[in-house]
Amino acid sequence: MAIRRALARHAAAAGVMLCLALLSGVHPAEAREFKVLDAYGAYADSPTVNSPADYIAWLRTQPRFRDGKLDRLPDRAVILHHVEVRGMLNRLGYPDSEIEELRIGHIDPNLLFVVRPKSGRAFIVNRGLPGAGGIGTQVAELGALGVRQAIHIGTAGILGERLPYGSLIVAQGSYKDGAAFLLASSAKEFAEQIAFADAALAEAIARQMTAAHVAHRRALGFTSPVYYFQKVGLLKALLAFPFDPGKAPGFVEMEEAPFFATAQLAGVRAASIVVGSDRAVPAGDALRQEFFDGDLDALLALALRQAIATLSSSP
Repeated sequence: MAIRRALARHAAAAGVMLCLALLSGVHPAEAREFKVLDAYGAYADSPTVNSPADYIAWLRTQPRFRDGKLDRLPDRAVILHHVEVRGMLNRLGYPDSEIEELRIGHIDPNLLFVVRPKSGRAFIVNRGLPGAGGIGTQVAELGALGVRQAIHIGTAGILGERLPYGSLIVAQGSYKDGAAFLLASSAKEFAEQIAFADAALAEAIARQMTAAHVAHRRALGFTSPVYYFQKVGLLKALLAFPFDPGKAPGFVEMEEAPFFATAQLAGVRAASIVVGSDRAVPAGDALRQEFFDGDLDALLALALRQAIATLSSSP
C-alpha cells in the first residue's frame, strides 16, 4: 500500500511537470540558456514592477516625516557628485540657516539639501550616488517628490583631444549603458543608441553660461557604469571609430544615460554638466590615462552656480 501511494505521488508530480512544460511551450529536454541582453529588448514594452511614488508614500508614513517635511518641496533639483555639498553651498553664499538636510534613503545614503534662500527660488541639491543604480534611484525619487527639472553635475574622462580641460561640458546626450537599454519602453526606443538630455534645458544652461562668460562646450558622452577595469579596446574603438558628423562622444562618465532615461520615465526634464577630471590618450598600441592637475572643486562649484542660476530663471 505504501509503495502504491508513493507511485501515485510520483505520477502526480510528473503530470504537473508535464503540464507546466506544455503551458510554457518548452519541453524539459529542450531548455535553453537564458540570454540576458536579448531579454532586455524582448520585454521593453512590459509593465514596470515597482513605483517610486509607492516608496515616497511609505516614507511619508514614517515617524521622522509625519510632520510634512516631504511635502511642498522645491520642484527644481541638482544632483551633485561631491562629498562636501554643504560646504560648497556655503562657499556659494548660502548659509546654514538657509539649508535643511533630509535623509530619505532607507537602504542607501540618499541625502537631500533643501535650500530656501531669503531671495530667489528654492531648490534641492541631492548628493550624487554613482552609477546607474544610484542615479536612477535618485532621479526617480526626486520625480515622486515633485521635482520637474533636474541637472546632474559630475566628472568625466575626456576622450583624446576632442575637448579641453578647464571648460564645463554641457551634455547633449550620452551613449547608453546596459541600464539605459533596460529602461527602454518600446522596441523602437531599445534600438536607439543614445539617451538624450532635455534639449530646452540643456540650451538654457548653455545660454546662462554664455551670458556669465563661462567657458563651456556642448558634447555627447559615453556612459560606462564602471570606473575601474574599463576595457582598453573599447576606449580605443571610441577614439578611432568613424562616427557620423556630430555623433562622436567626447567624454566617458558613469551616470548620464540612465539619468536621462529614468528622468523621462519619471516626468522630469533632465540635463547634465560634467568637468574633465582625466583624459584617455593613445600611446602606440596602448592607452595612457592622464589626470587634470587643476582645481576640480572650483570647476564643480562653478557648474553648481550655473545650474542653480539656470533652474532659478527657467520657466
